[in-house]
Amino acid sequence: MLLLLHCNEAHGYELLEDLKQFGFEQNPVDSSTVYRRLRGLEKRGFVTSRWDTGTAGPARRLYQIAEEGDRYLAWWVDDLRATDRVLHHFLGVYDRHMEVHQ
Repeated sequence: MLLLLHCNEAHGYELLEDLKQFGFEQNPVDSSTVYRRLRGLEKRGFVTSRWDTGTAGPARRLYQIAEEGDRYLAWWVDDLRATDRVLHHFLGVYDRHMEVHQ
């Protein structure tokens, strides 16, 4: 959600839809989970929200990434890249081993 909010501010239901691009279409995320996570991210200072009253109908929360959330996202991406390198190396060693020992 932080990456999605880094790209654009959004309502919770928009985030729910946008999560599908990360593979959550096969295992849909419950809307209550998204809103619970958003509240947790806001509590940690990673996102901020405001009431959007500019559209027809009731006011809805509009979320955006905060500076602290941007820093955390960058740290997390670095950590994921390191994990990705380890996993790719491991899988490469495994694949080479299996080619020789099948």
